[in-house]
Amino acid sequence: MPLSNQLPFDFILYNEFTFENFIVAEKNKELLTVLQTVNLAESFYFIWGAKGSGKSHVLQASCAQHANSAYLPLNVFLDEGESVLEGLDQLDWLCIDDVHLVLGKSNWEEKLFTLFNACQISSTCLIVSSLLAPLELKYVLPDLQSRFSSGVTYQLHELNEPEKLLALKKRAELAGIPLKDEVLNYIYLRSERSMSVLFSVLEQLDKLSLAEKRKITIPFVKAIMQW
Repeated sequence: MPLSNQLPFDFILYNEFTFENFIVAEKNKELLTVLQTVNLAESFYFIWGAKGSGKSHVLQASCAQHANSAYLPLNVFLDEGESVLEGLDQLDWLCIDDVHLVLGKSNWEEKLFTLFNACQISSTCLIVSSLLAPLELKYVLPDLQSRFSSGVTYQLHELNEPEKLLALKKRAELAGIPLKDEVLNYIYLRSERSMSVLFSVLEQLDKLSLAEKRKITIPFVKAIMQW
């Protein structure tokens, strides 16, 4: 979404990640309802869940609803250093993904602590995500643990088997990858069931099919994945 020109980094938002194309597990319905509320009751939310549960998707979808927002995936910006967090309290809506990657590092934690307090003053809605719940993470600063534990915490639950297959089909459609149902079923049955792995397999097959100018068929999948 559009950002202030004063921000030092160019934050990328992938517009294909929306609430409309997110497959919602029954246990996640409350969280999705909350995140789609334009004016949230609280100013800080902590979302945690296993890899592939959809944290990055819902964070980007929530940012897409607000003009003055930013999605900050820390796995992308680690090399930029903690200065990437400066000035973000000028936003209305801020989502920081994979915060667990920088916890245990005093310089990052100090910046996060400062940013948290600044967001409270500026009324910026701050949403962070992690693999683990706030009390299960290891911190250098006890005050940061206290801040992260003070907000509303939600676990993003993994999809069940039928929901995972539907999510894989949705991802293929979004990427414009023509796949017959029998091919999708074959990929799902033979691959590891983590959504991150399934999406990675889909991306790999798409790239190689384009490079070799071949359709993605079951024989093609067998040959590429060596299944």
